[in-house]
Amino acid sequence: MDTTQGRAARGDGAVRVTGWVWFAGIMLIVAGGLNLINGFQMIERHQYFNTHIVYSNLSFWGWVFVAWGAAQLFAGFASVAGKMTGNYVGVLLASTATFLWFIMIFAEPWAAILGVTANLLIIYGLTTGAAPEWE
Repeated sequence: MDTTQGRAARGDGAVRVTGWVWFAGIMLIVAGGLNLINGFQMIERHQYFNTHIVYSNLSFWGWVFVAWGAAQLFAGFASVAGKMTGNYVGVLLASTATFLWFIMIFAEPWAAILGVTANLLIIYGLTTGAAPEWE
């Protein structure tokens, strides 16, 4: 029995890591790291943030950012390692982020355009750049 057929029968979710998957994984790792830093800053250093913001409970939103960043880090490292689970989680996170950035388009247009574009590139990289090893 060929090892690639055995892997396909086992269904361990291994994928060939292409340049697009590397790009998307690194983008997820960078975004996850930034979200972790921002989340911990919200939790520990409230004075760094303006008091006239929409977020009234910075501790709650800090933990949300920490959890979101950890999920992005997981997805980024898993997709770069060739795990299909990382691609699935990364597409889910990037799709949600695309929607959230899109609804911010009238509040901060240039940042929203950049956020939507970056997340669409992540989705593109994780969906078209990944191919199962047995193909």
